Amino acid sequence: MASHGKELSEDLKKRIVALHKDGLGYKEIAKTLKLSCSTVTKTIQRFNRTGSTQNRPRHGRP
Repeated sequence: MASHGKELSEDLKKRIVALHKDGLGYKEIAKTLKLSCSTVTKTIQRFNRTGSTQNRPRHGRP
């Protein structure tokens, strides 16, 4: 299995949401910020579901 990358900074997540609110699509945001489309999609979906861009607390040992 591939290892997971680092978490996105809060600033970057807020920029993703702001660009989406401005009307840009997932692919345009991904190209602009040099991220994968799935990362952008998951970030926006989490924001729509919870109203926040913060990560949930982890279980167990980090």
